[in-house]
Order: sequence, then C-alpha cells, then structure tokens
Amino acid sequence: MKMRFWMLMWGCLCVGAWAQQTHSAPSSPTSPSAILASVVSVQSRHIDHTGARPVELVCPRKGPAQTRPSSPAPEPTEIPDDDEVEQALQEARAQAQGQTQAQAKGSTGGLEGFGSAKQLLRSGALRQGLPGHLSGHLPGQLPGHLRMAIWGDSHMAAAFFSDHLLRQMLRQEAAADATVGSRFVHAGVGHGGVRALVRKTCLSGDWGREMAYAHADAAAAPGPGMTSLVAKRPGATLAMDLRDAQGQARHTRLQILHHGDVANAVRLAISLNGEAETQVTLAAQAGPNALALTTNAPLSTLQIRVVEGAFRFQGLKLTEPATPTPTPPTALTPAIHLDLFAYPGATVAGWVRSDLAYLASWFTDQPYDLALIAFGTNEGNDPRFSEAAYRDTLNQALLNFRQVFPQTQCVLIGPGDRGMRVAKPKAAKGSKKQATQKPSGQASAKDKKAKSKASAPPRPPNTAAAPVAQLLKYSRIHTLIGQIQAEAAAQNGCLAWSMQDAMGGAGSAYQWARKNPPLMAPDLIHFTPAGYRELADRFMADFGLSKP
Repeated sequence: MKMRFWMLMWGCLCVGAWAQQTHSAPSSPTSPSAILASVVSVQSRHIDHTGARPVELVCPRKGPAQTRPSSPAPEPTEIPDDDEVEQALQEARAQAQGQTQAQAKGSTGGLEGFGSAKQLLRSGALRQGLPGHLSGHLPGQLPGHLRMAIWGDSHMAAAFFSDHLLRQMLRQEAAADATVGSRFVHAGVGHGGVRALVRKTCLSGDWGREMAYAHADAAAAPGPGMTSLVAKRPGATLAMDLRDAQGQARHTRLQILHHGDVANAVRLAISLNGEAETQVTLAAQAGPNALALTTNAPLSTLQIRVVEGAFRFQGLKLTEPATPTPTPPTALTPAIHLDLFAYPGATVAGWVRSDLAYLASWFTDQPYDLALIAFGTNEGNDPRFSEAAYRDTLNQALLNFRQVFPQTQCVLIGPGDRGMRVAKPKAAKGSKKQATQKPSGQASAKDKKAKSKASAPPRPPNTAAAPVAQLLKYSRIHTLIGQIQAEAAAQNGCLAWSMQDAMGGAGSAYQWARKNPPLMAPDLIHFTPAGYRELADRFMADFGLSKP
C-alpha cells in the first residue's frame, strides 16, 4: 500500500466529514478567517566545527538534592475489586434511570452511558463516513508526504501513542526506507514525561518554565508548542543531542526560536559538538525571532549558554535539505512529518490565551494536513470544573485553531477513562503472628486457602481513599468532556475520537488495570506503554485505517 493511499484515505475521511458536518451544523454569526501572522525576525550566523565524529552529550553532575522534611507515609491503596466497581456501575445506572425526561434532554453528566459502551456514540461509527471510492488529492499536498501535528497533555507527551501510530502507518506503507521527520523541538524539552525530537537534554537549574495555558507572558509570546524556557540569570545552560534514532548527525541548518525585546540586550555563547563557544549578540527586534545557524558539517550536539540578558527560549526549528517535488520518499525525505507539541499538565486553554498572530508566525511556510488535539484530562481534574465554562473554552479554542490553520483537518481526542484507588483493608492485630504459626493437624492446601480467605478482615464499605459512590467520579466527568468535544468538533469542522469510548466506556480503567500485562498505569489516570499502543491500534481501526 503506497503513501498516496494513506493521503487519500485521510483526505477523503476528513474532507468528507468537514463538508458533512459544516452543512449540518448551525451557521455562526462570524466564521473564522485566517489570522494575519506576525513576521519572524531572522538573524543568520555561520559557525564552523570539525564534525570529525559524533559526540556524546554528557550532563554535568548536579549537587546533592535538597533535603526536605519527611512527611507521614501515605495510606496504602489498591485497585478496587470487581464487586465494588460493579456496585458503583449499578448505582450509576439506577441514578440515570431515575432521571426525569426533561433532565435527560439536557446535560446529565453522561450517566446514561455508564457501564454500557454500546449506548455511547461508538468511535468506530466514523468508518461509516468513508466514501466508497478514493480519488483526488488534498489541495497543496505533496504526493507521498503527510504533515501532522499533535497538541496535547501528558497522554501524548511521552509519545508512546504517536510512535506506535506512525510505526503502524509506515508498516502498511510497505516501504523499507520510509521514515518520519519533524521540524520543531518545542521548549518542553528536559521536562519529565516529555519526549521531544532529541536523544538527550542537559538543563541547568537556572531556567523557569512557562506555559501559555497558565502564564500570561508565555501566552503573549507563545512558542510553537505554547511553552517557553526563561533564563532566570546569566549562566543558564541548555544542551541537546540532536542526532537521529540511529545515532547519526544530520542537521547542518537550524533555527533557535526566541522572543525579542528591544529593551533587553541578549548575548549567547553557542557550542557545537562540545567545541569552543562562539558568542552571538541577538538582534534587538520585538516579537518572534529566530537565530538561523548554519554549519559546515552535521552537528551532534548544541549547547546554549546565556551570557547576558533575559533570554526566552521557544524551541528549535530544524531545516532539512531541499528536495525536488517529484522525488519519492527516501530515508532523507521522510514520508511523514510529525511535530509533537504536548506537555504534561496542559489544557486546551492555551489555544484561547495565546496571541494568535504571534503563534501563527512559526507556521507560515508549510501548513499541516492533519492535527490531533488531545486535551481533557487536566480540565476534568480541576475541582472547579464547569460544563458551561469548558464548553465555551473549547469552542473558542477551536475557533482560534481554525484562524491559525484554516485548511488543516483536525481530530479531537478525548480523555481516557479514569479510576480511583481505594484504601487497603488493615489486617487485624496478631494476624501476622497467627499466619506464621504451623497448624497442629495436617490440612490440605485447599483447606488452608479457604481458611485464610475466611479469616481475612472484611473491606470497610466506604474507604477513606475512595468510597464506592466515588469510584466513577472521573469517569462521569470524562464522559461529559467527550460528549462536549464531539459537539464542538461537529460545529468546527473537526472529527472527535474518545479514548474512554475506545476503552469500553465508563469503569473500563479498572478492567484495563487488571489485564495481563496491565494496560493502565497504577495511578489509574495514565496508561502503560502497552496501553498506549492498544489505543493507537483502536484509533487506526476506528478510522478505517486498519482492520478492526
């Protein structure tokens, strides 16, 4: 199967859905139009280095960790048993059945779908939107070349989902030399749980992180990933290993993205492959800026040290050698481009608060064909979560997305199911001593097991960690978020896919946690690598891109 088929599959699915949904959705008073992007001020600098061999990045040792006062050990918890989960599901179903017809027409928090995935809008139904034949091309799309972007939270930041998704796509491409490329390294590098396009990152302790969804300065000057690294003082150092997965140095051109401030003189010391530093004074241009570096040989490592001034690092843009349009994909011309802009803790509010003209400035050269927008878990974790406020925020975020990427097809990915751990029952006093005593008579293994089970202390009906009534607290919220996302997607020409729905509906987090191997992480929020791979497979199947 050739990459052209993938292009047509994505194009027909998304364009067909766009036409169908926009005709069925109510017209809005004002339709979003493309934002006039700011202009990136580019400063060029050539730096020579020997390029004799790949250089391993070695991070300097940090001092001893600061000692913190010890806190009491948390109460041990465990995954609730099947009986407790079933009891919670039954209570939820009973509550849903007792609702009045008027409440059912409004928002009910998703209770009507609890415990029965068939009652929910199945993601697999998206396959019904595929046309019976495949023809034509997406406007402006190169044959054999697909550009994708992902904005999201921790579920996407670790890249287990996207890695497996791309691996499956390339496998069905049946091209031995087909590869995946990326253009951007966002400023989330070096943060735990973030897999950026770098093999290794060394970050001194002199940096502060700011995200557009939470910090006004980062929103006023957003990088491509809506994150920023801000140097707190001179001496702040950032080093990155930029070799590819095979350990080969490829890049001879890149751009260091940063925010310019006319009132602030910034001087950097840049080292390539661990060689002597070259000092560069950044041009004092307000707004989005890029220091375009060229080298005489591919570089393995890049180190940036702040010598003077307040430096706001917004990421890297990697420039690949120009390739003639008709050339088929090779190892040097990736078949798929994926830029991953995901960060733990992120919410879709970044798309509401960011300066759109500033944000759009990073993407003027090549638009994306497809964007996955995967938020919702952190919104649902907010104790102040409001259905109305979330609906408004999401709709505004998608309107803003459409202004930056008016032609990009988009898929909203809703959060997975989430569970709650319960407190372990405390063993009765003396039980450990009794367990070590040998029985006076000879008893069979079966008798011993039955006696042990009978003597175990019963679990309290309502534990401190999570009473039965609370086991589906986050399942309820995530179901509601998924429903809101489906509605907002239809209104803004996107598709929607729910991880919770793909898992089997509310309460499925407990089932996934008990699988062998487990598909759910112990926190019952995130997934294991195997779980993310399973979700990617179901995503492929639900969109008709692989066999169900």
